[in-house]
Amino acid sequence: MSSFNKLSLSIESLYFDIENPRLVRGDNNTPSQDDTIIQTLHEIADLSELINSICANGYLDIEPLIVLPRGTTPETYTVLEGNRRLATLKLISNPILATECKINIPDGCQQSVSESFENLSAVVVNNRFDAESYIAFKHVNGAFRWDSYAKARFVTDWYVRSKEAGTPIAIEEIAKKIGDSNETIRSFISSMLILDQAEDEGLFKISDKYNRGRFGFSHLYTALGRKEYSKYLDLELGWDKNPDLQPIKTERQKERFGEVFQYFYGSKADNLPPLIKSQNPDLKNLGMVISNPIAHAILKDTRDLDKALIETKEKSDVFESSLTNCYIHLRKAQGMMDKYDGEAHLLEMSEEIYKMSENILEYIKRKVNKA
Repeated sequence: MSSFNKLSLSIESLYFDIENPRLVRGDNNTPSQDDTIIQTLHEIADLSELINSICANGYLDIEPLIVLPRGTTPETYTVLEGNRRLATLKLISNPILATECKINIPDGCQQSVSESFENLSAVVVNNRFDAESYIAFKHVNGAFRWDSYAKARFVTDWYVRSKEAGTPIAIEEIAKKIGDSNETIRSFISSMLILDQAEDEGLFKISDKYNRGRFGFSHLYTALGRKEYSKYLDLELGWDKNPDLQPIKTERQKERFGEVFQYFYGSKADNLPPLIKSQNPDLKNLGMVISNPIAHAILKDTRDLDKALIETKEKSDVFESSLTNCYIHLRKAQGMMDKYDGEAHLLEMSEEIYKMSENILEYIKRKVNKA
């Protein structure tokens, strides 16, 4: 970074980067004010340890912040790298902000260490592209790792900006710069491009996902790596090698992506819970269902993944699974007979179970004897 301009800046001249991939959630809850940004950073990477360290030792100005001039106000800067440190220093220097954020600052900390961060070392870059290699090395695979959505957002923005600038960077080059595998970065970028286009064209909105909390980006990139999803979504072999910025090409693809996104994430507006409750095995099971026309029709009609999944299995497998579940539950009931207090309705139920068991036993015997 030695080729860039180095400055000594005050904390008052520094602003959070609201495009920081760790903060960009893609929904209506993306923070933009200091207090909400700090609270989000505190949730992601507990600031308490850094607060206590600075309060005990002062701010060690060893590694410069990476900043970008703000076009709106002279001599002010957006912090591209160092938002966690900026949050900590803002809290220490502003007790009211710390109280609003409900983050504890040790008594007397401000008075004892404020001189150590009156001036902060910073490297000024001309644009985000200049800072990307450095930030990628540190955060995508470095000591302070981002989650998969933040990581994918970062490498995709890098890929897109390079194409729009007329100097496209290969996915292999991005992977090399950040020390990750080509396949992982290719999967992240291609999946994020799909997601961005889906949002732009109204096929899906992260803000409409049914469940609160972080967006389950891994559902998407894992599914797109499975043959059954690629086939159903009409994605040609090798589509992700050098992905187009608009990977969804046809009306049929748009319809099917909209459907699959709803299965993955549900819809808050339509009060539809997602079908993927646990990625393993639900993602695999959903893939099996959409690959089977009859099972898929049942899913569309009932929105019941378990019921649709039965159609994908051999009838003998379904029977065996049902009988096994009965056996397990009956053994459990047998082990709890001492808890029975003589309720009459359970006698009737037990008699029905006995009759059904006899019928099943006789049927199995006939089949076995025929064989």
